Amino acid sequence: MANIDNTGFRPAVPNPDKIRRFPVTTSNATALYVGDAVKPEANGGITPLDAGATGNDLALGVIVALFDSNGIPVGHPSSSVSTKYLGASTAGYADVHLATPGEQFIGQSQTGTSYAATDIFAGVNIVAGAGSTTTARSGHELGATGGTDAVILGIVNDPLNTWGVNVDVYFAFLSSYWGQVNPTGGV
Repeated sequence: MANIDNTGFRPAVPNPDKIRRFPVTTSNATALYVGDAVKPEANGGITPLDAGATGNDLALGVIVALFDSNGIPVGHPSSSVSTKYLGASTAGYADVHLATPGEQFIGQSQTGTSYAATDIFAGVNIVAGAGSTTTARSGHELGATGGTDAVILGIVNDPLNTWGVNVDVYFAFLSSYWGQVNPTGGV
């Protein structure tokens, strides 16, 4: 049976103590979705993490909730944002589960990329795919092995999840804003 195509990232063990609210400024030129990996912007806001991040593109964490500029959840009838995502150049706030050292997240291999048990501890890059304006799902996935953004830590144990394409795996960011340094290449 084929794995479910489940894009976007989520914390492996949600922890309210690891969630911080960050501003999203109108200078953000990319829409934000729950499940997006994000990095800090120079103006104090956040923006999606780039694919194959380098230099100062360090993972801040993963978005777990989005709010309008008044702090009302997006998509709520009282919200100034009618969609369940923050469109490009839309101010608001994002609750981010921090990618502190030791934090694990769940993500899937991108369509066309197959993982096997031999890929545990392999480095992969983040694929910063565009989110869906229809489903409000993040388009972020994990790419082919050989990258330096994250490391595969194992398969998510679920009877509907098997090694192959679109497999859900546990992973950790290799280069985090919070001090995690890529052991294979530094930051």
